[in-house]
Amino acid sequence: MNRLIIVLVILALSAPVWGDGNDAYASASEWFGVDPNAGRNSFLILSIPSGGKYEGMATAHTAMALDGGYIESNPAAGSFLPRTILSFSHVDWIADSGLETIAYTFRPEKNEDFGLGFSTKLLHVPFTGYNDWGSQYDRYGSSAVGWYTEFIAASAVSYNFLRSFYFGGISVGAGLKAGYRGVSASLEPGQNAVSLMGDIGVMTRFNFLKPYAARDMNFAVGATIKNLGAEFIEYPDPLPSYASLGLSYKPMRPLTVALDFNVPFNLNGEDAETFSIAAGLNADVAEFVSAHTGVLIKTGKPRFTIGADVRLSNMTLVANYTLDLATRLEMFDRMSLSVKVDLDTVRQLLIKDDVQELYLEGLDYYSRGELSEAIRYWENCLSLDPTFKPAREMLETAVKSMELEQELRSTLIQ
Repeated sequence: MNRLIIVLVILALSAPVWGDGNDAYASASEWFGVDPNAGRNSFLILSIPSGGKYEGMATAHTAMALDGGYIESNPAAGSFLPRTILSFSHVDWIADSGLETIAYTFRPEKNEDFGLGFSTKLLHVPFTGYNDWGSQYDRYGSSAVGWYTEFIAASAVSYNFLRSFYFGGISVGAGLKAGYRGVSASLEPGQNAVSLMGDIGVMTRFNFLKPYAARDMNFAVGATIKNLGAEFIEYPDPLPSYASLGLSYKPMRPLTVALDFNVPFNLNGEDAETFSIAAGLNADVAEFVSAHTGVLIKTGKPRFTIGADVRLSNMTLVANYTLDLATRLEMFDRMSLSVKVDLDTVRQLLIKDDVQELYLEGLDYYSRGELSEAIRYWENCLSLDPTFKPAREMLETAVKSMELEQELRSTLIQ
């Protein structure tokens, strides 16, 4: 019943009545207003979510750790991520432009209090320039067809303090990002630029108002400051820096509610964009299917997103649809598709293959009476998978056989 209620809530939230597209845009623009400080920041790619749960919950993710999207939302969340994940994402942004993202996140086996993540994002926008006569040529008579691109390479590291059975711990994290903007010289020369910036964050998890029994903590609080840095060009614009405070709460086992409060600021002292609020829902509808939705309330830039993910063995497919004032009401405009590979599951599958092979090799040596070699193979087998019972049983048998052989030899010598 709880899952049915959750599905009905998400469907209700995802069914706004738009009517005629132009009228809807006009009404929405009038209602949300125009931000007088919009457009003053450089590196637009930093403001475009790269798919997955981060986009699907309308960026309400400062206190969430579901996938590699934490690299964009809060670097401290990495030490809470339960699995090693490799993800690929494509966002069909506006017209023929798109955003491509690759992310890899993991927690080292030898120290699981650490979280590490790496990602790359590429925004590519085809561009055509026209002269005063409407021809596709610049003022020098050259072809004015080219690309506008932005690229970000990011890394994030986090460490969890005070983790225990009853407390999720306090995680602190930091991220480092380097960016490059490329503008075809035929469009506008001298506009290529690089940027360097950093993020800092903190996050904690604990139990609060928890009406069900489960080991996972049901409440989280996170805070972060992002995009502290600058672009390196003769007349730089400020990066889209902002501070966020986020909350997430699981009132029931399959449902998570998240809320973010965002305050933009410009390091050069200029007026920044307006305050915004993001709210998101994530619901586990079935064992292998979850749905999510979210809304970003921001002057001049409202955003509504709905999506779902389907888990297939060690792979998860995530699809989102975003509706905002830059969206055309067409089937594939502002769609995103992400593929997440659970490398921990892949590793376990590989280990199982290796364990089985080692076990069979041990049986072969055992059948030929080479007990020491058989024991070595079965010990290696158990080092990979301590739960592989057949190898443990055969190891005990081989050790007893060697002991009997040694006793027999001692007896014959005497």
